[in-house]
Amino acid sequence: MSVRHATAAMILGLVLAGAVGAADTDEQFKLRRQGWTVVGSARSVAEIIGDTDGKPAFIITPQSAAGAWAVSEPLPAATGPLALSMRAQRRSGAGELAVSLISEIPEKPEQITPLWHLDLNDDREHRIELGLVLPSNEPVRLAIGAVGGEGQWIVEEIELSDWTPAEYQPGPMAHLPLANGPEPLPVGWEPEDSLDGRWRRVGIGKEIVTVVNGLRVSLPAEVTVEQGVRGAGAVFVTNRSTRTRELTISLQGPPGAYMPTFMAPFAGGGTTRFRLPLQMLVTGKHWLKLMLSSGTETAAIPLRVNCEKRYPALGLCADWDALTATTFPRGALAQFLCARLPEDLPTGDYLGPVLSRNPGQTVLALPLLHDLSAVMAESDSEQASRVMSLVGLYLPETLRDAAGSEIAAVVAAAASQIRTRFSEAKFISPPLPVVTTDEGLQPCVQLAGALDAGMGAVVGSVAVNVPPPPAAGVLGEKIDGRLRGQLCSFWADQDKQHDFQPLRRALNARGTHLPMLLSELPTTVTGDPRLDALIIGRLLISGFAQGCTGATFLPDLLDLPPVPSAEDSPAEHPVRIALRELNRELAGSTPLLGLARTEGFSGRIDEPIVYRSFLRGREGIVFMWNNTSASLDVAVVLQALPVQMQVLRLAYTGQFVTRRCQGLFAFSEEAKQNQHQAVYVRVRPLEIVGLSLHLKSDHAGWLGEISPRPPRRTGRGAHWPRRTDQPWGAGKLGPQ
Repeated sequence: MSVRHATAAMILGLVLAGAVGAADTDEQFKLRRQGWTVVGSARSVAEIIGDTDGKPAFIITPQSAAGAWAVSEPLPAATGPLALSMRAQRRSGAGELAVSLISEIPEKPEQITPLWHLDLNDDREHRIELGLVLPSNEPVRLAIGAVGGEGQWIVEEIELSDWTPAEYQPGPMAHLPLANGPEPLPVGWEPEDSLDGRWRRVGIGKEIVTVVNGLRVSLPAEVTVEQGVRGAGAVFVTNRSTRTRELTISLQGPPGAYMPTFMAPFAGGGTTRFRLPLQMLVTGKHWLKLMLSSGTETAAIPLRVNCEKRYPALGLCADWDALTATTFPRGALAQFLCARLPEDLPTGDYLGPVLSRNPGQTVLALPLLHDLSAVMAESDSEQASRVMSLVGLYLPETLRDAAGSEIAAVVAAAASQIRTRFSEAKFISPPLPVVTTDEGLQPCVQLAGALDAGMGAVVGSVAVNVPPPPAAGVLGEKIDGRLRGQLCSFWADQDKQHDFQPLRRALNARGTHLPMLLSELPTTVTGDPRLDALIIGRLLISGFAQGCTGATFLPDLLDLPPVPSAEDSPAEHPVRIALRELNRELAGSTPLLGLARTEGFSGRIDEPIVYRSFLRGREGIVFMWNNTSASLDVAVVLQALPVQMQVLRLAYTGQFVTRRCQGLFAFSEEAKQNQHQAVYVRVRPLEIVGLSLHLKSDHAGWLGEISPRPPRRTGRGAHWPRRTDQPWGAGKLGPQ
């Protein structure tokens, strides 16, 4: 394509060719030839050029490491991500090509933070395509520049259009069946009798027994579980026949109860003991119904479950009136509920309503600088004692700008007053900001001052307000028609910005070896619902993996509107879906340290695959995400043998959430052929992938390594324990 040059040499303040016009009828954005502004040093030079199609093009020559930028006029409002396409060539010198989105034109180039940058190691011409998401709450300008060195660049055929994500091929585990969730039971459901089972006494306890297709199934009449932990009671299945028989087990239960329907084969001539992969997210006692089927026979039996508190957990943080005004079923999300009392604290009973209307974990948040005697009026009440065992504190308006030492003194006074009635009370500090640095998160001056003044010795947990993630980002990169396999700077930078290790070190240096509470996390960031869900989900997983034992959200979470879907009816908002699914995998979990660096992925935040691993009872959990623009096949190497496996995906394209379940775990044929004790999984860009493996026994070293998926091979490899697809109860590998 021919390029015609118009002659001009300009310094700072130069107006380049190209202005942004309104969207076409096909909704594509036209960047025209007037309205660009150069931001650079006094010696930065740009030359106006433009091709025959009228698309903007320019040559820019930064004369310092600070670089130089060409900034457009404000872009029209976009209803979705945009595709930026351009041809770029480095003619001389060093440095990197960069792209950013900014609201105002700054005076100096160093005031523009690159949203994306690329180091071209040659002088060839390259076609660059980027997927950009724009902030939804303010107009922005497109900035294209060169940073990090002196040289000369030519950028041509600059164009904006609607962005279409790349289509991704199914991965190695796409054949696993989808997990069918439980059917709901009416709130407060109780069985009239034992349904298709019968009660019987066993010692001082009671169990329920039923027979389905010759399989005798017995389990305790009541089981106790910890919040979030999968595995409820001991189930015994006796198969007196000589042939293997299959049993399908499904669940019906209230909100907060979850168990995927699964099938297991039971060997003949024996009894197998195993634990139901049942999970409860709402504390208290609940009735459930188990559905059992084998052959042509079915049976239903009731089960009483007592769910006890366990951290970490998710929930809401709001004034009590705001929580009671909503009609959303709080039990599905608000397991860790921070109910804030008003600052004026009129007399009256606040504790009863908090406990009676919310079955989940409750934190009573009290304002500082007030007489708390009205709240503690029921000092002899068992309910009051329970709710006052965990007390959150928050700052009234008069203390928002107070020095850290003053806040520490007020916290100590409030704690002393409450402990006069409730000696075992534990406290969560007022939420205080943390700041983002190049090294990660650090305490602000106010938080650092409060800790230096001794607040850490008074509270049992430190509540922090984390800065919101960036509202603009690069969703994908394609160089010369190929998806880029290197780190995407937007996602990698976000991992660095939300690295909690520097914050943890700062707390430990002050003698504060305490857990953290993520307070009032945002529910909207970019305005793109799915992207918001992925960003908030990654932040939540990283926080829980690095010392946080709880997270609260504002009640706006309950009011997020439905979003358009391919079906006739609108779909639930992705942020709520993501938090519900992540709560199932993170509630009650214990984070594990990352693996040592290997030839593959080390788990550090500057790797193509970032992972976070957890242990929860006998369940090993790992979350992964891909910081490149190309799909990566990963081998999750195991050092403990699983009984069952669930795979959770939260994806930007296609179906937002999918959960698959392997009722009886078996290594894939490829893993067996490679003699590789590993699970192979494809991690695509713009996804969160979680593996949950119910292990034969709890093992903190269950995860061996995470590395690139090995090629298929037929020769002998490293020795690994062989396991065939045996029925449950056969051999020594039967579930325990």
